[in-house]
Amino acid sequence: MADKSGRGKDREIRLSETQLRHPGMEKAFAGVSVETSSETEDLEQEYQYVLADLRRIGLIAVVMLAGLVGLTFFLT
Repeated sequence: MADKSGRGKDREIRLSETQLRHPGMEKAFAGVSVETSSETEDLEQEYQYVLADLRRIGLIAVVMLAGLVGLTFFLT
């Protein structure tokens, strides 16, 4: 079925150089040297939001668990 919302029409997909690599392509680029330190820094910058999201999810989980424990004492 066609996407009636039109949401996906204007969305642009952004992929890093690391995401564009395919398994087995190392053999094709065996003679090309790649700097791993700049690659790692690029990945850290690109996925910096992941750590913030994980911290937020952890905080929400702790608050919900504390709320459930509190409810068990309140409801019994």
